[in-house]
Amino acid sequence: MKVLFINNYPMDKAWEEWDRGEYPGHHLWGVTHLQKYGIEVDILPHEKYSILNKIGSKFKLGGYLDIQLRILLRYSQYDLVYSGCQFNTLFLSLLRSLGIFRKPIIAIVHHPMIKGRESIVFIKGHWKLLCISKRIMSQLEKEFNVDEGKACLLDWGIDLPFYEKQSSGGSVDNETGFFVSAGKSSRDHDTLVKAFLGINSPLKIYCSAQSAPTISDLPSNIIVQFNHSTNNAISYKDLLAEYKKAYAIAIPLIDTDSLAGLTSLLDAMAMGKPMIMTKNNQVDIDIEKEGIGIWVNPGDVNGWQEAISYLLANPQEAREMGNRGYDLCRNKYNLEVFSANLARIFKSSLNG
Repeated sequence: MKVLFINNYPMDKAWEEWDRGEYPGHHLWGVTHLQKYGIEVDILPHEKYSILNKIGSKFKLGGYLDIQLRILLRYSQYDLVYSGCQFNTLFLSLLRSLGIFRKPIIAIVHHPMIKGRESIVFIKGHWKLLCISKRIMSQLEKEFNVDEGKACLLDWGIDLPFYEKQSSGGSVDNETGFFVSAGKSSRDHDTLVKAFLGINSPLKIYCSAQSAPTISDLPSNIIVQFNHSTNNAISYKDLLAEYKKAYAIAIPLIDTDSLAGLTSLLDAMAMGKPMIMTKNNQVDIDIEKEGIGIWVNPGDVNGWQEAISYLLANPQEAREMGNRGYDLCRNKYNLEVFSANLARIFKSSLNG
């Protein structure tokens, strides 16, 4: 079986970084592990003719027309097209819904669908919609009348060996560590900073310029590092080195109607760290029910202060939270499980 894989960021470069051991495999959405199931994967260069993307946006064909047109030139070589993002395949969806493009299209759905013509075309043109949230799958079924056979749940899983490699080599005394918040999307760092203004504990924030706190004259216990470009403020390996030394992970969110924060949640679990996170009903992992962290309501400064103070006052419980999170990754939320389920879905497309 042969699969063509695309995403909304360069997968060819991500594969090279993963192959060098510099990038975790789960950000390639399972394709790094498909060979063991007899599935060959090809990845096209992410962008060659940017003008085509501008044309696609102008004519409401999506912002990724370039790579979709290149797929049309070679799709006969493949059994299916797989997208790690729901926004990459609108034009192919249109062609498939018209019976012009006949290969199965499978996409990961990260965000709730917005009602409109584009969503209807997208849904109709896909063979499978792989939802990484029960609420997203429920929305597709209730608001778009998508049957369960087309929309299915697929829990995202972490590349655990990558994290274990980064966390090996010496012990860390968590009781002398600091809190870390890292992320670019929908982060509420103003609320987090306000909470730490009243707490004598170190906080390190790695973010984008857009998600950086707007509060000026920060005290010495709060360090902010951000990047004005789309690049991360810190490399993945360096971030995991910070996570290893951290006492706990903070995940403050503005938008709780998306899966924002899921990556950081899985990062914390894989590194065996407790977390405090803005309550997000889109995320299937209930961190309090699982005993791996503490929920805080959106914008609740006092709630953050209480949660931070609780973890600091209960180091043994904090360590147990981290251990339980790691065990969840080892038993359920890992790339091996994700890839096995993905391979099963791909192979069923040959009969579907």
